[in-house]
Formats: sequence, structure tokens, C-alpha cells
Amino acid sequence: MKKYQAKETKLLSDKLSLNIILGALDNKDMGFYDKITPAQQKQLSPFLLNRYMSIVKGSEDLASYYLLATNQNVNIMYFDLAKHPKLIWQLLCTASPGMGKHFHQWVGFKKKDASKNNNIKLLAKLYPLRKKDEIECLASMTTKQEIKKLLEEHGITEKDIL
Repeated sequence: MKKYQAKETKLLSDKLSLNIILGALDNKDMGFYDKITPAQQKQLSPFLLNRYMSIVKGSEDLASYYLLATNQNVNIMYFDLAKHPKLIWQLLCTASPGMGKHFHQWVGFKKKDASKNNNIKLLAKLYPLRKKDEIECLASMTTKQEIKKLLEEHGITEKDIL
């Protein structure tokens, strides 16, 4: 316990360490939110902490537990409760099994494929009366070479469109 209290002296600095924040969540420290300054409370991003808490490295059982507990305890009503950061903090604390500190891995958002976007733009110019979902479906089935051939057949260069 004293080890954790020694870390609390670091909380007086302006910036909070992600390790301290996630450690407090793993240790189910419900009072952590009240211990930090209002400026530090503003640094906490409940949405990002929610993502961090849902993924943990370790055994498959532990990883499954964190994912399911975060989903069940926090995700279900997240946007209804998003205006209450202290409550979100407490809900995130309940997602931890209280088995000590774990490594929480960040899983980023899926990046959009730039070449696919270009294909969509090209096909949208070729078929202006088609719906967006039809164009996206066509772009997913059509290769870059096929699109170039279509453009040549219509007498259009890629540079004219992009």
C-alpha cells in the first residue's frame, strides 16, 4: 500500500502518467478521481480509457474478462453517462478484477485505404447516377487496372478526375 501512496506524490505535477492512471484502474481505486486536481481531471479522457481498459495482454481468460467486463459495465450506457466523468471512472474501476496491474495495449482505429478512396472517386465520376453504396461495392470488386481501362474507354485521364 505504501508503494502506491508514494506514487500519489507524482499526482501533484501537471500531467498524469498513463501508467499511474491505468494502475489506479487496475487497483480499483474509486477515490483516485477525487484525489487529483480539477486540471488533471480534465486530462482524463473516459473514451480513451475505455479503449485501454478493454484490452489487456496476458492469459486469454484475463483478456476475455477485461473485454467483457468493460463492455458490460461501461460500453452499454457510455454515451448516456459521458457527461459524468467521475461515474465513468468508477465504472471503469469495476471492470478490473482487482488482480494487480496489467499491461493495457492500445488498439488504434482502422485506417482508411487511400487507394480504395481514389477508386471510389474515379468510379463516382464515371457513374454519377449510381448510389454511394453501389459505387463502394463496385470499387471493392474492381482492380486498379480495370478502372484505368474503363477511364481509357471513356477518354478520361486520372488527373482529370483527381
